[in-house]
Amino acid sequence: MSTHPAVAELVTKMKKACAAHDNPDEIVTAVASAAKALAANKSWVKPEYFECDEVQGMGITILNEELDHSILVETVAWLPGRGVAPHDHQTWGVVVGIEGEEVNVNWQRLDDGRNPDFAELEIIEERQICNGDVVPLLPDDIHSVRNEGETTSLSLHVYGHALSSLERYEFDPINKIRRVCPQRKRRE
Repeated sequence: MSTHPAVAELVTKMKKACAAHDNPDEIVTAVASAAKALAANKSWVKPEYFECDEVQGMGITILNEELDHSILVETVAWLPGRGVAPHDHQTWGVVVGIEGEEVNVNWQRLDDGRNPDFAELEIIEERQICNGDVVPLLPDDIHSVRNEGETTSLSLHVYGHALSSLERYEFDPINKIRRVCPQRKRRE
C-alpha cells in the first residue's frame, strides 16, 4: 500500500499521540486537529475513494493499517439514502467530513448490559456532518450514520485499532437486540 505523504504525516502524529497519552479522550483530542487538517487538504483524495459497494451501501478504502492492526486510517463513502445501524468501535476514533453531508446519530445505552443479546438505546444527539466537521469516538460510544444527500459523501476515519481485528457490536434499537457487527468489505 503506497501512502500519500499527507496521510503518512497523520499516521506519525497518531503514533505520537498514542505514545504520549494513555487516556482515549486525550488521544482523540490530540488526533482530531491532525485528522481535520488532512480532510481539509484533499490533495491525497482519489476518485476511487468515492466508489461504493451497492450491497453494503458504502465503500471503504484503507489508507494505512499497521502490521499489528493499530493505527487504521481509511475513507468511507456513503451512497445517497444509505447508512449503517447503530454500532460501537471498541477503540477510540475520529471521523471528519470531507465531501457531501452525513447524518451522525449518537446513541445512549439504557440497559445494564447484563444480557449480551439485549440492548435498549435512545438517541442523545443527531448532527449533520460536512467538510471539516469532527466526530470524536470513544471505545464504548454507539453511533449510526446515514447519507440523506443526493450525492455520495466521503469522510475520513481514523482509529486506534483496525476494526476488522476487533469484536464490535451492532444494535437494533427497535427490537432491542445487540449482535456481533458484520465485517464490512474494505479495499486497499
